[in-house]
Amino acid sequence: MAPPPAPEKKAKKQESAGLSPAEKKELEKLKTDVVARKTQLKNEGLSGGQQNKDEQVVEMVRRMNELKEKEAPGSTAPAKKETKKGNRAPLSSEEMKELDGLRGEIETYKNRLRTEFGYSAKDMKIDEDLQEMEARLVLLDKRS
Repeated sequence: MAPPPAPEKKAKKQESAGLSPAEKKELEKLKTDVVARKTQLKNEGLSGGQQNKDEQVVEMVRRMNELKEKEAPGSTAPAKKETKKGNRAPLSSEEMKELDGLRGEIETYKNRLRTEFGYSAKDMKIDEDLQEMEARLVLLDKRS
């Protein structure tokens, strides 16, 4: 059996996979330079969006991202958005009316089930009509 590699060798392997000391210094310098440039632009009266479009800032951020990517591959990739099924558009005025009406209809229906038919809470949970109305309510609620 071979002995485990010495800690010094591991450190060298990890360092070679990341940034060199010169690149680390460059990254730190870029971070401070970006902050300084943005402060200067802010004092000149530029908004945050205008500061981000400044040619010098754009170039420094691009280089910073290159170095960060070299240091940790995949770190600068934008996060994937989770897509959910269903329409995510805001509710129209008709749908808002439907949502309010559906809430009232569900309460009325539950009340009828309790008083006229003697349903318990457990019985109401298995009522198919009530389940359908509540499912529609949940869909509309998510969009509102």
